[in-house]
Parts: sequence; C-alpha cells; structure tokens
Amino acid sequence: MSLSDRLDSHLRPFVSDELQSLWRADERRQERPVFLIGIHRRSGTNFLADAIRLMPEFALPLPIAEDYLLEFAPLLRQYAVQTAETQYRKRFSSAPADYDHCLASLHRHLGDGLIRFLGQYLPPGKRLLTKTPDPWNLDDFFLFFPEALLIVLVRDGRDCVESSKWAFPGHRYNYWITTWAQNARRILAFFQQYPGDRAGQVIYTRYEDLLSSRGEMERVITFLGGDPGRFPWNQFESLPVRGSTFYRGNRQDLHWQPVEKGKDFQPVGRWQRWPWWVRWEFRRIAGREFEALGYVW
Repeated sequence: MSLSDRLDSHLRPFVSDELQSLWRADERRQERPVFLIGIHRRSGTNFLADAIRLMPEFALPLPIAEDYLLEFAPLLRQYAVQTAETQYRKRFSSAPADYDHCLASLHRHLGDGLIRFLGQYLPPGKRLLTKTPDPWNLDDFFLFFPEALLIVLVRDGRDCVESSKWAFPGHRYNYWITTWAQNARRILAFFQQYPGDRAGQVIYTRYEDLLSSRGEMERVITFLGGDPGRFPWNQFESLPVRGSTFYRGNRQDLHWQPVEKGKDFQPVGRWQRWPWWVRWEFRRIAGREFEALGYVW
C-alpha cells in the first residue's frame, strides 16, 4: 500500500504531483516567504531548514531561530475582529461584502507587519525562511499570511516522543504522546478545512521520507520554486547534525551547534527499545492520528 493510500484523504493531494501545475504557474513563486511548521518538537525542522538554506537565496531571521508567530494568533485575531466590529462594520452597513474584505485586509496587513518584523533580521537580498516546531493555531495561518508558502513537516510520533522525553526531562511518556497526538489532530483539522484557493501554497512532507528519498527533497525544492538540478546534493548528503537529542558530539548538554554526521547516526527507529507498555500507551493515545498521517505499525 502506497503512502497516498494510507493517508487521510484530505492529505493525499499534498503528497502527490497533482498540484505541481499550480506551483509552476505561480509567477511570484520565488518571492514568497516560506514558513516551515513541524508536528512537534524534535520533528526535524532544523534539518529541513538547513537543507533549504543550501539554496543560496534563503536565510533564517537569526537570532529568531523559531518564530512562534501563531502561538498567540487568537489574540491578534480577536483584536482585528473586535476593532472591525466596533468601529468599521457601521461604515459598511449597506455593503456587507465590502466589510468582509475590510476585515480580511486587516488580518492580512497585520500578518504583513509580522513578516516585515522577521525580515529585518535577514541579510540584504535574502528570501525569508522561518520555522516553528509546533503547529499551534495552524488554522489561522492563511488568515494572516495569505501570500506565503507553508511546509508542514511531520515525523513518526514514536521517535518524536522518545527524543522529547530525553531532550526535555521532567515529563513522562504519556505527556509527550498526548502532545504529539494533539498536534497531529491540529494538522489533520487544518487540511480538512483547507481553503481550495490556496491549494498550491502548501506541501506535506515526512522527515523519514526526506532522509530516505532524494525524490522527496526534490519535491520540496520544486515547491519552493527552485531547480533540483542546481541543488548541491553533495552538501545535502553531508549536512551536519544540529540539535539532536542523542547525537551531541563531544558535548553532554543539548545544543544547536553543528556536529559532523557519522555512519552511526540513526535518527529513525530509536523508539524500538521501548518496553511493551509504552508501545501500548502510544497506540492507545495516538494510534488513530499515527495512521491518518500515513504511518504503519
């Protein structure tokens, strides 16, 4: 059974080639800011951001390595709605469609301001690439950023949980399993209500596929408006490890400095050392979401 067959039906168009005609027809493709949003901490956003930055036009807005612009988006949405309802609706009493356009424009311009905020941290002439490891309030993304491109990155929940458990001590397995499942539901809900007029602006990809298939990275490059034939594949193959829970080089603490990748770096399948009861708990709490995202037991 193929990945597309296993996926939730709302996700299937975003892993296939059927939307690539929209990518290629987009005359502003190479100008659009790019947001990379993961399913959970430890999902591979550092890896994919480093890979994308091998394309020389891209840069992160450092030192804001993770933007979290959507974490409190409901507050910004509430501000826009309350301001418009209180002060602007009466100006459009006989033209409700114009009022709707006014409110949408207010949201969009607030988002434009956030993009300009990040842009001030870019080197001159660079294209914005920004990332967040969690999909909090993902359903507000196109409300504020209707012109942006969005990469949704997921990872096997078992490996996310194992990595998070040891990277951030203080919580039991159940906590991390629950947060992964909640975030998976946020992603599934986003695609279930996804606006059709934005179909060419989102791609869904899995960390494991990026590691195992050059074709998947080629698909991401094409989505961004790049040319896979000009991509430095030799550099991609030798990308250092950054921010790994278990592969820290000579340091004991969790850090985000590059570590040369050796043959012993195996980020997939660390969960396999779990005892039976953790496997059972994961299946009980997150099994439905795990399968909907295209994973198999």
